[in-house]
This record gives sequence, structure tokens and C-alpha cells, in this order.
Amino acid sequence: MKIVEKYLWRSVLIPLLFVIAALFTLWLTFDIFDKIGRLIDQGAPPRLLVEYFLVQLPSLAQTILPIGMLFSTLYVLAYFSRHRESVALTASGVSPLVLAWPFLICSLALSVVLYGLFLELSPTAQGNRDRLKKIIGKVPVEEKVLRQVVYRSPRLPDTTKTTTWFIARLDLEANTLQQAEILIRSESTAQDLSKIFAEKGEFRGGQWHFQGVRRIEFAADGSDPVIGPWLAEYSEPSLREPPGLLAVKLRPPDVLPWGDVFRLAGDSTRLNQRLRAPYATENWHRLAYPLACPLLCLFGIAFGMTDARRNVAATVFSSVFVLFGFLVFTRFFVALGQGNRIPPFLAGTVPIFLFGGAGLYFFAEKMGWLWALQGWSKEHPRAALWLRRVGLVHS
Repeated sequence: MKIVEKYLWRSVLIPLLFVIAALFTLWLTFDIFDKIGRLIDQGAPPRLLVEYFLVQLPSLAQTILPIGMLFSTLYVLAYFSRHRESVALTASGVSPLVLAWPFLICSLALSVVLYGLFLELSPTAQGNRDRLKKIIGKVPVEEKVLRQVVYRSPRLPDTTKTTTWFIARLDLEANTLQQAEILIRSESTAQDLSKIFAEKGEFRGGQWHFQGVRRIEFAADGSDPVIGPWLAEYSEPSLREPPGLLAVKLRPPDVLPWGDVFRLAGDSTRLNQRLRAPYATENWHRLAYPLACPLLCLFGIAFGMTDARRNVAATVFSSVFVLFGFLVFTRFFVALGQGNRIPPFLAGTVPIFLFGGAGLYFFAEKMGWLWALQGWSKEHPRAALWLRRVGLVHS
């Protein structure tokens, strides 16, 4: 590796690590000052205190890593501009693309880190912190236990019956429930067919097995319902909804591991479009959002690679404006997708495509590629026609 390349890598990596560490430290400082008093009053031991404040770092990395990439890029390029190092590097034969290459590689590496965190660590961080808060407060912890669960099976084209579940307690780890009431209803006649009351239930072998059951059959002519005998054991082959599906509405997609999100997003046999929309949107969001690191890096290079030493404030303001717009657009489109207002694919990817296209345009202009493209288009009239329609070349 050449001396210039070593210098570029050292100039990029050290500020990047420093900015990321500073942002994490700043957030931790505010969080500690806000909560440390209440936690100490509850008698939290030092080990739990440290774990409580550090367990949220994977979730926080979703925001900090792209921001750190942007501001470290601006800092390094502003330093180069102020000390005329960018001019010296260009004069020594270093092209703008070679100068930008370490920034782009680092941004792609941060994207890989975000993909890894999205698998499980980031989504489950808030749940882990809530669990530690209960432990510190000496509150009994019931992991993966939900109470007062209400679930209605979707109305799919090939179904003739729907079920509505009312469950007092649902254990997702043990696959059991307590105090359940299940209403079976006909979709064709819009009438109640039967109702099952169960004290306990266990999901095994692909169906539910209940204990302490009484079943009521409703007559189609509106006469008095028939109350069945009390049964110690009872199985209903048609009740095949697994515990995770019964709790689908109570588990937000952003707190689920990526494997669960992917499974629910593609479960079209048991979930209709409205129920799948939040999970499909979250799935596309996790596929696209890590690309925010190279996206913001493109803007940082385009805005920061300048010889005008007096435009630092304008560069920072423009970058903050782009960052704010990107974050707002991302949350806005995700909300629209989870509410089934727009297709999940568009909800998860439009901000990346929109801001990514703008970032590539400014980056190409800074690298001189647009100038080269305009010169090339003069020799190729057909290509110039299409390039002119998309605004890349001018008449």
C-alpha cells in the first residue's frame, strides 16, 4: 500500500471511530443522568446498572452509525480543505475517486454491521432493557408471556369459518394458554356456530389440546344453544393457529428478530394483507435501511469535497438538512406501510431510492462523471435523447 493510501485510511478511520464513540458516549451520559437516581434508589447492584445502560447500544447503533459516517466524512474533508491537503493530493495525481474510496468502503462496512445487528440484537434490545428494569425493581419477570390476548382469524377467500380468541394468559415459550374463550363463526351466513371455553391448553403436534373444556353449539334457527358436558380433555382439529400467530397483533414488528418478521411477512395463508402489512414493511425496511450509511456518505463527500474554506457552515447546514429529511421520510413511509396505506416494498425502499439517487447525482457531479457523460452524449445522439429526458445532460 502506498504512503498516500495509508495516510488516507488513517485520516478516515480515526475520526470515524472517534465520532461514533463520541455519539455513543453523549447518549449514555444523558441517559445515565436521567435514570441513575431512580435505579440506585431501587437498590440496583453495579452489574445490573452497567448492563441496563449498555443493553440498548445495538438499538441505538441504527441511528448513530449512519450519522457518525456522515459527520466524520464532513470533518475529514473539511480538515483537508482547510489545510489545503485535498489540493496537494489532487496535484500529486490522486483522483477524487481515490480520495473518496476509503469513505465508501467504511460506509459499506458499517452497513454490514447494521445488517448483523438487525438480525436479533437491535430488535430485542428494548425488551431486554424492560426485563432488566423489572429485575431491578424486584418485579416477577415472565418472559414471552402475554395477557389479555384477542385474536381474530383473517377473512381469506377460501375460508368458510373464522375464529375469535379471547385468552387470559398466553405463554409463547411453553406454547400454553390459560382461561381461553374461542368463538367459531360462519362467514357465509354470518352466524355464530359454536363457542369453546377452556381452562388450559397446549399447542403440540400442529393443533391445540385443551383441558377443562365446555362447548356450546348455537342453532341456526335461533333456538336455545346446546350446552355440552364438561370435558377433561378435548382437541379441535380445526384450531391450528400457533401461539406466535395468536399474539401477532400484540408483538410490534420492530421488536421481533428478523427471522420472525420474515416468516410473518410471507404468511399469506393465515394472515390477510392488513395483518401482514406491518411485518412486510419492517422486512423491507431492514433490507434497505442499512444502506443509509453509504447513502449519507455520498452526500458527505459531495458537500465536503470543496476548496472553499469559508463554506464549512453552509456544508454542515446542508448535510444536517439532508439527514433530517432522510430520517423524517423514512419514519413517514414506514408508518404508511405499516398502516397498509402504501405497498410494503415502497414503504421500506422509497426513502433509500429517493435520497440515494440524489446522493449519486451530487457524487457524480463532484467526481466529474456528469461532465464526462455530457461529452460522451454529444457523440451518441440516441443516448443523449434519453439522458436529456432524465435530466442528466442538457441541450
